Amino acid sequence: MSETKRTPKDRAADFVGALRRACNDRGKLATLRRGLTENPRLHVDAWPVIASLGGDIGQPAYVAIAALFAIHPDESTARSFGETCRRLAQGDSKDIAKSFEHRFRRLLACDSVEDVIGQLRSWIRLAASKGIGVNYESLFADLWNWPWYSDDIRIKWAKAFWQSGEAAVPEAIPTSNPAFV
Repeated sequence: MSETKRTPKDRAADFVGALRRACNDRGKLATLRRGLTENPRLHVDAWPVIASLGGDIGQPAYVAIAALFAIHPDESTARSFGETCRRLAQGDSKDIAKSFEHRFRRLLACDSVEDVIGQLRSWIRLAASKGIGVNYESLFADLWNWPWYSDDIRIKWAKAFWQSGEAAVPEAIPTSNPAFV
């Protein structure tokens, strides 16, 4: 399949699969974590590893997912990141803690994919501390599509967070945008 015709799901499956295969290499994981450091000059340290795993270092989704996976490689089958956030917010309760609701609203309010990635760092660290996995393939596709479909992705995440998964089945994101395919 040519590079221009690969869908975000295809890209996600290939890249996350490569991350899974590298999961036991502690040196690679340590290097990948530099992709989310506060100092952008350290991001370049992660680029050779990302490229060796088939990632495009010019695309924020690759750099972010690699770093987030390196922080917390436990995966789940959550249908969207909103569902993961809900699990974190509920803990052992059925209710969503107000502090998590505020944090989730900040995530939804992000304008750019870079802002989303900045918020994801704390969510993933929280997931690691609570032993809750993340669906990195779904998250990759959402980050990839954010520039074109951020409103649709926000709605998908919000439904999963506030509607207890009832409407969490992701709707198909249109593929009519040439930048999407």
